[in-house]
Amino acid sequence: MQAFARLCQTVDEKGAEMAENDAAATGQFDEKTLQRAEFCRSKCTACRVGREKGKGFFNRVVRLESKLKVCPWCRAYEKVYGVPAYLNPPEP
Repeated sequence: MQAFARLCQTVDEKGAEMAENDAAATGQFDEKTLQRAEFCRSKCTACRVGREKGKGFFNRVVRLESKLKVCPWCRAYEKVYGVPAYLNPPEP
């Protein structure tokens, strides 16, 4: 019975991951995610300076955050633009 429960949990996780990837591919995000990504891109001091310089303290902080996945604004940036918050978004 435990094996079945683990299998169901794995299927649920894969389904959620696939739904997230579909949203990223089609560019359909809710308003809150888009606002958070825009904040990270244009107003967040640590992320903005870390991206502009590409080195230094702020860049290291944002790189660490991308591994820890703590900041909701950085997570939204990564979902919307498809790159971590310490990298510039790709040109359209």
